[in-house]
Amino acid sequence: MPKQTGPAARMWQLRPWNSNPLMRPSDRCEVLLRLLAALVVLAAVPLAGAAGTAAYSTAAARIDAANAAKVAVSATVEQDPQQLTAPLNRGAVTLDVHTAPVRWTWQDRSGSATVEVPAGSVPGTEVRIWLGPDGNPAPAPVPTSAAATEGISAGLTMLCAIWGGALAATWLTTLLLSTRRAARWEREWRAIDHRIGGEDRR
Repeated sequence: MPKQTGPAARMWQLRPWNSNPLMRPSDRCEVLLRLLAALVVLAAVPLAGAAGTAAYSTAAARIDAANAAKVAVSATVEQDPQQLTAPLNRGAVTLDVHTAPVRWTWQDRSGSATVEVPAGSVPGTEVRIWLGPDGNPAPAPVPTSAAATEGISAGLTMLCAIWGGALAATWLTTLLLSTRRAARWEREWRAIDHRIGGEDRR
């Protein structure tokens, strides 16, 4: 009765440096490629972590600098708010966004613009708006959690790119080697069949 071998023993038998003469060069190349792909997959984890950390630090610094350049001021609504609509196919859809002209004074300078305001605002209502370094209305400060989102996205993108590249390289190489082995087997079978046919004719 043949001796049964476990998965670990079978994997050891497939090592590229195995001296077994029945192991073809293409088999050694394929196993070596799989080992390299596994190492690349493992190495991608700390690399992706480092890339995510770097992206987070850069995004956090950029967000902090942008937020620091903004200032909140009190503005006065001058007209009744108008609800925005957006085109949809041949009609329009009403958005839950209201805008109105407002006026403000900051550092002895007056300004006016049409900005988003709460739906229940009426002329004379005080609303808070944000001004950029140029003194014009700017978006509200971005929360610091956005930096974490950018860091995670950068890390996952690198991880998926490396894993996808390793998988694609392994699959393509395996396909090429399998095609080459199949072609070689076909040539060998034809040669054997030719020799057997020649002997039968004799």
